[in-house]
Amino acid sequence: MDVGLLATVLVLLVVLVLVAVAVVVLLAVLRRRRTEQGLAERARTVDPMAAGPTVSDPRRLKPGDVVRLSGEPGDWVVRGTLAFEQDGYRWKEHLLDGSTAAGERRHWLSVEDGEGGLELVLWDRLPGSDLTPDAREVAHDGVAYRRDERGTARYASTGTTGAAESGTAEYADYLPSGGGDARLSFERYGSSGSWEVSTGRVVLAESLTILHS
Repeated sequence: MDVGLLATVLVLLVVLVLVAVAVVVLLAVLRRRRTEQGLAERARTVDPMAAGPTVSDPRRLKPGDVVRLSGEPGDWVVRGTLAFEQDGYRWKEHLLDGSTAAGERRHWLSVEDGEGGLELVLWDRLPGSDLTPDAREVAHDGVAYRRDERGTARYASTGTTGAAESGTAEYADYLPSGGGDARLSFERYGSSGSWEVSTGRVVLAESLTILHS
């Protein structure tokens, strides 16, 4: 082969290789730019803290989740969950712990999906109370309550709740006689346990921001 022709062929091959490399690099750059643009667009349009079924869903609460309560400072960690069942009807109670170095802060949050829809109640224990659910009507802190229901349910405990891993619990729920969002509840775990008394208030799902773990 003529030396000149050979040199021309080699030059053409080098040019083709360089063009191929340039095309590969260009495609990689374009692909990276499209990915970055997609991420930027997602960051502008998706709020990871927005309330909604994919982020804040009280029905999916479990130990380890973080809850932010409207009107109350700080974060509340779900320390444990009690899952109740009675004749096929189910509901849950979650222990929310917002304790800091300044002191203990704890609530219970009940999540009940009944005929009237989803009801969330934020509860506070009343230690040392002498109230019992023996009467159909009781009074506490100037509010008259009437008994709404009473029964016995099986429960399973996960995380830290202070209850056994499983067992039965007797309960009695009271509603304010004059109507309203206040609640009064009694719970007794096991046949020999004492009544635990709690006062509660109905809260809206929109007042909670839940960060699922």
